[in-house]
Amino acid sequence: MRLVFWGTSSFAVPALRALLGEGFDVAGVVTQPDRAVGRSRSTLVASPVKAVAVEEELPLFQPETPRDEAFLAHFRALEPDLSIVVSYGHILSESLIALPTYGTINVHASLLPALRGAAPIQGAVRAGLAETGVTVMRMVKALDAGPILLQARTPVARDETAGELEARLSELGALALVEALTLMSLDRLPETPQDESLATYAPKIQREMARIDWSRDAEEIGRHV
Repeated sequence: MRLVFWGTSSFAVPALRALLGEGFDVAGVVTQPDRAVGRSRSTLVASPVKAVAVEEELPLFQPETPRDEAFLAHFRALEPDLSIVVSYGHILSESLIALPTYGTINVHASLLPALRGAAPIQGAVRAGLAETGVTVMRMVKALDAGPILLQARTPVARDETAGELEARLSELGALALVEALTLMSLDRLPETPQDESLATYAPKIQREMARIDWSRDAEEIGRHV
């Protein structure tokens, strides 16, 4: 099975390394372009996923958007069987999701349908959840709403930060992804529709959301911090 991996942040690195370590055929890697950082915005920094792709000498694509026509031509030429999306950072079109033979799957850092959206890890910490996890799901046009293929659970420590939880969930997601692909190859991976009545959301964190409401109790403020 020819895979194309879509990822950008450090959260996606364990998943890509796991695929390579297990001998999966990664035909190409798609990540976001190098970004300018620093006070003068003069230094370009590659994404963590790009660093792995370069190290492993994998075919690498960095379109400004996944709608770029030149990129789409390259993507079709790869003739992928399956796309895997892990913390890529752009929304894929319905036609792009459906292009591979077996469609597109995603690793999301929550137990869907809870905490759909861009910041599920921070959302779990702020909500004081005792448990969270990762979901491998089939991607559809709607946000994080596709059928569930596999989930893995983990407790959340009372004093755990979002950064600490992200590191653990990235490794858990990598294990869950390999298990899902193995079961898929054996035709033993059922797809379970999400219960829309249980959906909650964790939107992208904006600057104003970082402000602390000091009228809240100490435990809530601690989770916020």
